[in-house]
Amino acid sequence: MRGRLRSIWRLFDFALSTFFGIVGFFLRIVMGKPKEVAGLRFRRRWLQKVPRRLGLQMTMEGEPYSGPCLYVANHISYIDPIGILMYVDAKIVAKAEIANWPLVGYSASITGTIFVKREHKDSRSSAAQAVREALMRNESILVFPEGTTSEGPLTLPFRPRTFEAAEAADIPVQPVALFYEDPSVAYIGDDQFLSHFISLSQKKSVQGHIAFGPLLTGEDTCERAKAWIDQYQSRFISNPVVHEPA
Repeated sequence: MRGRLRSIWRLFDFALSTFFGIVGFFLRIVMGKPKEVAGLRFRRRWLQKVPRRLGLQMTMEGEPYSGPCLYVANHISYIDPIGILMYVDAKIVAKAEIANWPLVGYSASITGTIFVKREHKDSRSSAAQAVREALMRNESILVFPEGTTSEGPLTLPFRPRTFEAAEAADIPVQPVALFYEDPSVAYIGDDQFLSHFISLSQKKSVQGHIAFGPLLTGEDTCERAKAWIDQYQSRFISNPVVHEPA
């Protein structure tokens, strides 16, 4: 019963906070603020409150780079971007299906998310071009180069296009490793967003670990970023975390 009440409250708070954030975005547009500035303000204010209300608790290692950067991370769940954006300002590259999720999709679009249909070559090319142009403007980008979520702990093969864009723009790459103590956080296979989100919101807390790696430059950043993230994840293979039930 306590889990259900917690879930109802968190869903209500999530929806209300997101709705009023969107309203605030439009009010800033009406007041003459550029869309980019209004979207950034919405994202920052939302991230100051909502993740912790949802019970997301991250333990951080390393130092996130504060300059223009391509952040690349392993992908476990739809909460991954939230966990990372609590520490950095960046536009996200995300699968196009997210654009259709209630509230989440629209919120993502107004904050500059670059959507990609990974099964379509034209969409992948357009997304790669958008990433390249953003990096050329010295904007930071967050991408999940596996192209899909996985349970881990080791990563799937990385797709190299965004790494090539970073090299062309002379922008460093910073690997970001994520790990959650509860394996049910993973959003994979036939999981449906709403049912998974409700289940997740019933938990008292979601304990996660985030590590920011060394800045990488050069031609082999894709391979080195993957190797660094896998090395970080290997710690949890040899020393698995035992989590308390929700």
